[in-house]
Amino acid sequence: MSKVAVMISDNNVKAQMSAHFGKAEWVMVADTECDAFDFLKNEAAGGKSVVELVASQKCTDAIFSEIGNGALTHLRSAGIRGWMAPANISGQQALEMFEHLRLQAADTASGRPAGHGCCCAKQAGAEATSCCGR
Repeated sequence: MSKVAVMISDNNVKAQMSAHFGKAEWVMVADTECDAFDFLKNEAAGGKSVVELVASQKCTDAIFSEIGNGALTHLRSAGIRGWMAPANISGQQALEMFEHLRLQAADTASGRPAGHGCCCAKQAGAEATSCCGR
């Protein structure tokens, strides 16, 4: 059985990818063998806690648009492979790209400042608030 975590902005398969791994409002856990989906609210909103949430679901892979160094290190330590998806697609589209081997492995962080993994100026709404502490 293979489970894949997809970082999304709402609790449905057509929700847009979240702008940041640790600040994703929702995590879609997809069981790729039986096409089942679970949606988990990200209450903690931090890279390490999201990795713990994903690991607790026994996910082997995680799909995101952006990730910071700390979260990527935690993901690797948990033995979970990371995959980069375009930010302007839905979680369902990202999952389809994953299944067709069209995503790039996350070999490095997405270039955001250390400690946050995001650029608050590019965030909107709840993501900006949780990112910047506003």
